[in-house]
Amino acid sequence: MAAQPQSFANIAAEEGDDWRERGGHPAVRALAELFEGLFVPEPVFDWLSDEGALFAWLNTEEAEREAAARGLRLAGAPAQVVRRVHDKAFALEVARRERLLPAVLRDCIRVFEPSELEDPDALLDTLERELAAWPAWLGGRFTLKPRLGSSGRGRVSQRDAVAGALPRLRARGGAILEPWLERTQDLSVQLYLAPDGSLLLVGTTELLVSSTGVYRGQRGRVDSRGRVESDSPHDAALREAAVAVANAAAREGYHGPCGLDAFAFRGEDGREELRAVVELNARFTSGHVALGHLRRAHRTVRQHLQLGPQHPAAFLFALSEPRGGWPDAARAVHRLPLPADGAGLFVASEAGDLDAAPVAALP
Repeated sequence: MAAQPQSFANIAAEEGDDWRERGGHPAVRALAELFEGLFVPEPVFDWLSDEGALFAWLNTEEAEREAAARGLRLAGAPAQVVRRVHDKAFALEVARRERLLPAVLRDCIRVFEPSELEDPDALLDTLERELAAWPAWLGGRFTLKPRLGSSGRGRVSQRDAVAGALPRLRARGGAILEPWLERTQDLSVQLYLAPDGSLLLVGTTELLVSSTGVYRGQRGRVDSRGRVESDSPHDAALREAAVAVANAAAREGYHGPCGLDAFAFRGEDGREELRAVVELNARFTSGHVALGHLRRAHRTVRQHLQLGPQHPAAFLFALSEPRGGWPDAARAVHRLPLPADGAGLFVASEAGDLDAAPVAALP
């Protein structure tokens, strides 16, 4: 009898081999439990039904060794390929080539190799020259972020903190310098890239993040057929950009789950613009987890909220309770069951009902 697929929740493994130390954080622990829940009692997506395979959150050399130790194949691309396309510089390279960067940002983003981060004084001189060349409306506000990182961790946005951050940035593959913008909406696309190069759109969502970019949750809408969209006016452009980046990753040999992050921002004249390509996560994402559990409960949601072609449901997913509390049951909001303490997945007929505070669970 063939072995059933198994999971390996090495969340934040791009930040080093000490990823297990972060597993004690309540949000990370909840995410790991939810990730493992995608496979039981049976895989929630068809592409997870790969007998005899180990599905890692991120394919690393350690994940390859873990698969071998369990006598399983590691599903997805080899670790070496994953590292190449998971590097934030890869998505930037594709965005430049495909003309997916907003014109106002084309000359304001720079990639630093690890070797360029060895001399703090030289790096600070380079930083000042770069910032001086930026348009005045940006105000010199910047972020220097690791090329290999997750959930906004490791960023530096103050000049006096740059020198101390360089060893950490070198260890994470180098850094990217870019303007710190007034974001109006954070967005994401969840995808699955098959070994034959075919691409499956799992869904688009609005990302909920802190002011420093730390992941908090996701929201969007789901229709009667289970299709998920962000409900953003940028959704079509977002999907188009995701296809371009995913196809570029496929040409590098990547296959497996992946997600594209994007955001809308206020431009020079105050009008909203879209940066459709920020980074490609060449791994599972919190979006795959959220949409997987939403998919598992879809029949219940469809029947309970009487979904139809013109009547989708709004949903909200979070790894921990927001400061304002969970949505209010009195406003026709329903909580879906999740196999993790602390996390919440909610649905409602109207998106506005999700903006409030503990709710009745759907069966």
